Amino acid sequence: MFNKTNYVNNGGIKITQAKVMIILGSGSDYKIAEKTVKVFEQMKVPYDLRVASAHRTHNRIKDIMTNYVDGIEVFIGIAGLSAHLPGVIASYTTKPVIAVPVNGKIEGLDALLSCTEMQLGTPVATMGIDRGENAAWLACQIIACNDEKMREALVDKRNSYNHKMETSEKELIEKIAGKYYTRTEGVKHERPSVNKVLNVSKDTRVLIISENYSNMDIVHKITQTLDVIKIPSAYKVISATRSPDKLEKYMKTVDNQIDLYIVVSGLSTILSGAVVSHTTKPVIGVPCNTGKLGLDSLLSMVEMPPGVPTATMGVDAGENAALYVARILSVYDENIEESLYKYMKTLHRNNYYE
Repeated sequence: MFNKTNYVNNGGIKITQAKVMIILGSGSDYKIAEKTVKVFEQMKVPYDLRVASAHRTHNRIKDIMTNYVDGIEVFIGIAGLSAHLPGVIASYTTKPVIAVPVNGKIEGLDALLSCTEMQLGTPVATMGIDRGENAAWLACQIIACNDEKMREALVDKRNSYNHKMETSEKELIEKIAGKYYTRTEGVKHERPSVNKVLNVSKDTRVLIISENYSNMDIVHKITQTLDVIKIPSAYKVISATRSPDKLEKYMKTVDNQIDLYIVVSGLSTILSGAVVSHTTKPVIGVPCNTGKLGLDSLLSMVEMPPGVPTATMGVDAGENAALYVARILSVYDENIEESLYKYMKTLHRNNYYE
C-alpha cells in the first residue's frame, strides 16, 4: 500500500507523492476500498489510504485534510448509512471529491442520497452503491485531464472490453445454448449518414448536452456559473434515443477539443450512459426532477456498470455540476483555481451574510 511519501514498488519505480487519497468512514468497508485499490494498482496510480469517521472522529478528518494533502489531486470518500464523509471532505478542499455510498441499510439508498444531495458550493461526484472501482476509474479520468499517458491507458482499457465481451459470449453459448440455438448471419447495412459536424470555439473546455429544451433552467444555472468562473463552454441538445448516430458523430468531432462533459437529463437518463460510452473523459451528470422526485433519473444515472462511471450530482444541481468542473480543472489551472476561490468567497458571503 502507498502509505508513505516515498515508496519503491516491485518494478523499482520511485513514487514521491500520492495522487489520490482514499478515506474510509469505517475499516469494515475495506472490501469496497479493495475494488478501488485494484484499479489503481492496475493503472499505476499512487494512492494513500486512511480511516476516519465524519461523525465519531471529526478532528481526525480535519487533521488529515489540513496536514496530509499536499500533492493530492483527487479524494475518494467511502461511507454507508448517513454517509456524510464525502461532504465533510469536500468542505475542507476545492479539489474534486468522489463518493462511494456503501450498502448498509435500506439497500444503500440512505448513503446514496446523503452523498448526492449536497448543498450549493460543496459538490460531490457520487458513484453507484458499492462501486469502489468506478470511483477509481473516475479518478483516473480526472488525472488524465493533464496526463496524456493516462488518457492513452484509459483508451486501451476501454478497447479491451470488446475482447472481454466476446469471451463472455462464447462462454454463455457453451453454457446455455440448446438445439434450437441459431447463429444469425451478418448482413452489411449502412447506418443513416450524419453530414453535419458540431463546431465549438477553440477555447471551449466543457460541452453541456441535454436531451431536450425542457431542462433549460438547469442548463442556464450551469452556464451562468461557468461564465463567472471563466470556463468557456458550449451547449447542445441531442437525443440519445431519437438521434444516436448524431450523438456519436458530434462527440467524435469534439472529443479531442474539450476537457469534459456535463449531461443534463431526466426520466431514464440514457443520454448520460450514451455519452460515457463514447468517451474516456469525465462525464458529470445532473439528474432532473421530471417526476417521482427525480429518483428515476438519479438512479438510472448513478448506477453505472464497472469501468464506465458517471460523476453524478444531486437532483437539479446545475450549479454544483459547474463547480465540480471547476474543481477538476483547478487542479491543473491556476487561473481557474483563483476564480473558483473568489467565487466561493462570494458564495459564502451571500449564504451567510458575512
